Amino acid sequence: MPGYVPVEAIWGRGLWVLSGLAVALVAWRPLVRRAGWAPWPTLALTVWVTLVVSVTSPRSADPGAAARLGACVSDPVADIAWSIGIFGTRGLEDVMNVGLWVPCGLFGVLATRRAVAAPALIAAGFVAVELLQSLDAGRWCDPGDWAYNSFGVAAGALVAVVLRRWRASGDIGGDGDGAPAVG
Repeated sequence: MPGYVPVEAIWGRGLWVLSGLAVALVAWRPLVRRAGWAPWPTLALTVWVTLVVSVTSPRSADPGAAARLGACVSDPVADIAWSIGIFGTRGLEDVMNVGLWVPCGLFGVLATRRAVAAPALIAAGFVAVELLQSLDAGRWCDPGDWAYNSFGVAAGALVAVVLRRWRASGDIGGDGDGAPAVG
């Protein structure tokens, strides 16, 4: 039966997500109290990163990982250029590879108030996850996904910067007078 997913795989992924969410909630309080991060964006960031990592992480470590990793990093610049050139032709996969990471950049900047460092570290973390996908014979490491994921993080960070500047300007109504819009 094509498309059949064994219930064991669903339970395993579900336990992975729940464990990740528990770790995210445990990490949330120290990030807010000790690092001085904004509470709600930090909670959103930890939960969203947990969900994305649980979806994108390898499910197993299979023989041949070194060869798969070698193929992944053999010519990443050409692979990234090719992937950018064909963006959108693979359907929803390309859009998801950008869209899933937009909230990471948005919440990362809103939580940490760091417009460059937060998205750079988040993007680097997801490059590491992409490299780890080489462990699983059913997944593949794709340098083009590095670019897509990084574009998503950068887009989210840009939205966060715009939101922070807009809020700091006091022009909540958007009409230029600095007063809230009354409608």
